[in-house]
Amino acid sequence: MKQISNSQITAVVVTYNRKELLTECLDAILSQTYAVDRILLIDNASTDGTEEFLTEKGYLKQDVIRYILLKSNTGGAGGFYEGLRLARDTDCGWVWVMDDDAIPAPDCLERLLEARQNIGEKVSFLASSVFGPEGEFLNVPRISQTKGSNGYRDWYQHLEHAAVKLEDATFVSLLINSKAIQKCGLPCKDYFIWGDDSEYTMRIIRHYGPAYLIGTSKVCHKRYAARSLSIYEEDKPDRIRMYRYFYRNILINKILYLGRQEFLQFFRYTIKDSILCLRTSHGMLKSRVILSGMWGFLTERKRFQQYIKGEIKE
Repeated sequence: MKQISNSQITAVVVTYNRKELLTECLDAILSQTYAVDRILLIDNASTDGTEEFLTEKGYLKQDVIRYILLKSNTGGAGGFYEGLRLARDTDCGWVWVMDDDAIPAPDCLERLLEARQNIGEKVSFLASSVFGPEGEFLNVPRISQTKGSNGYRDWYQHLEHAAVKLEDATFVSLLINSKAIQKCGLPCKDYFIWGDDSEYTMRIIRHYGPAYLIGTSKVCHKRYAARSLSIYEEDKPDRIRMYRYFYRNILINKILYLGRQEFLQFFRYTIKDSILCLRTSHGMLKSRVILSGMWGFLTERKRFQQYIKGEIKE
């Protein structure tokens, strides 16, 4: 295979209580046609015997894997914060991030690096195309709405390289420029879950450089019967309580990045959800959770804004 990068590649994988899926993910990374230099495996305090399982299978004996067991479950946001923090302190040029249920195709990383070479310009990150176990579309990012000098949107500027300009993406096989991490900081760990990847990718696009979806780089996200998030359809109280983060984080993202109009539209939807969900199972709990998310937005927004702007030092 031709040399397509002179930079070291660090993979960051965040896991929690999915040891069998994790081994599929690790095997896929270790089998890439373009080898990574190291894997930072962030274990969010798993309780299913993940460490023992990995030791028994021999994964933790491999020099390329560094296993970090956190003291408590900090959510996906906290896990990626820790992984990118550790990666930032290495000499890598690019950081390849994913959850433990992401199974990259054998040439997934190679295609990302080829696209970076073909595009040529400074980029903040490159994203793989994500599909579910049955080939369904998942984790579809937002295409850029920016316009060129003639007034037309420029999202297919590099379409000949199977690259489409983005506005945001999720942490499912993203190749992030380490210089963007150095300049723009780390994800908001206190987001805990939902919205942290959107916020972070919008931040580094805004303050470092453009990002692209790469059609030739593919990853399977092993989420069966996956559907978009909806508190109406949730019936497990513990899962319902997590939606506080969803409404708080999305409200913060809307006001900071997408403008007053989109924020007000989502704010109205939030109020509507808090009323209409009363008709569903666990309706009172759902309504309280949504209102708690709104209150979190009102009381915590300033702190998050200061962190995102770099006014709160790590």
